[in-house]
Amino acid sequence: MQNTLKYDVVIVGAGNAALCAALAAKDQGAKVLIIEKAPQSHQGGNCPYTGGGFRFVHDGLNDLLTLMTVNNNKYSNLNMSPYTNNEFKNHMLEVTKGNTDKNLMETIVAESRPTINWMTSKGVKWELPSSRISSSINAPSTIPNSVGLSAYESGPGLIKMLTKSVNQNAITILYETEMTDLVQNKQKEIHAIVCKDSNGIHKINTKAVVLACGGFEANPEMREKHLGKGWENAKVRGSKFNTGDGHKLAIQLGAQPTGQWSGCHATPIDINAPATGDQGITERMPRRSYPLGITVNIHSERFIDEGEGFAEQTFVKMGSQILSQDKSIAFQIFDSKSFNLLEPRYNNSKPTISQNLNELAIKLKIPASKFIKTMTEFNKSASNRNYSPKKLDGISTNDLKIPKSNWGIKIDTPPFYAYCVTGGITYTYGGPKIDTKARVLDQNNEPIIGLYAAGEIVGGILFHNSLRGAGLMHGSVFGKIAGTNAAILSK
Repeated sequence: MQNTLKYDVVIVGAGNAALCAALAAKDQGAKVLIIEKAPQSHQGGNCPYTGGGFRFVHDGLNDLLTLMTVNNNKYSNLNMSPYTNNEFKNHMLEVTKGNTDKNLMETIVAESRPTINWMTSKGVKWELPSSRISSSINAPSTIPNSVGLSAYESGPGLIKMLTKSVNQNAITILYETEMTDLVQNKQKEIHAIVCKDSNGIHKINTKAVVLACGGFEANPEMREKHLGKGWENAKVRGSKFNTGDGHKLAIQLGAQPTGQWSGCHATPIDINAPATGDQGITERMPRRSYPLGITVNIHSERFIDEGEGFAEQTFVKMGSQILSQDKSIAFQIFDSKSFNLLEPRYNNSKPTISQNLNELAIKLKIPASKFIKTMTEFNKSASNRNYSPKKLDGISTNDLKIPKSNWGIKIDTPPFYAYCVTGGITYTYGGPKIDTKARVLDQNNEPIIGLYAAGEIVGGILFHNSLRGAGLMHGSVFGKIAGTNAAILSK
């Protein structure tokens, strides 16, 4: 083992939550070290693969403009209503079906705007989410209020800005350095952290460790164990370095596992998507226009209600169901009526095209007679009406064994198009339990002294589905809290 180092606070990870923790600890006068398993070029966990959106409480557009260095006249034609504490809470409760830890939720909501203000003071620059305003620039428009701002230049920009602030505050980042152990003293307090790099194994004495090293989505064994069979085949939409290291060591120390370990953020993704996140490609790979067609497996069978709701409400479930099918693949089927309504990301794929369904099945190498039967049964129950993709139209095929609850419109007008998809995983939901001070709790709900956690590693916040902009927000909130309390403890 190499020479022993000493720091007040050691942060594991170098993404959004970790960098916020480091800056908050430095605010308290702590000597801070960040260790990051990835090389510098891949720093940031999943953050670089996001749009950088933050969900927080605000008083409307004029309030948001005070956080931005922009010409206010640029957005004079836009309007945005305030986003209230109650709206934020209700959205969290709705998407998690009430399972979210209420105390953690209250903290996220209450600290969301103060944390945004603090990040702004640390040099983070903001912009209105481009996806929300792109169609509104030339005409008066009210834009959605839930995701108030995005970091300038999205997720990669957020990491760049926070890292610049970390460097300006003389905080050391050790890249390509992997945590291998957490050491407690006789009083069961964190005493040291052991890590490994190209020069060997190092012991770092410290009184406080903040685990901000992401979920276990890039660990096939943990995916299969906790999410179920088929998940070992999932393509990873984010960092290949998020392999559950923090989960394993925290639980080894007695941390209480909590949250939905069997749940994750998933999505239908192109079969040719990279196996792990690629910043230039990953965001172009989701395939979420499935409500406008039907989806079949390699046996030519439908297996899910494609029209249960809008894709943003169901894509996690769809991604999961695809992975549970044989070979973890499926085919999204459309005809010429829906083809021009597909989201632009489909332009990054080359569909299989045919003038008749029998030939399409042959090209896809799936049972043709069964495919014809599936399509015939669906079309017999389906409607001749037109698509209204922006509303739940209630046009259903309720007499089928597996109904399609909305957009149940015949797929009968050639040419026919098929896209081969699999499931892609973004991040996991289960993890060690924390309290509102970001302290990791043991089986008796007592804090493990000196151990904190923030970001995607934390269990108990998200269940069942994702909430746009809430992931980065809770990472920043608890990163700031963890760093502050870790520094205070270390003195």
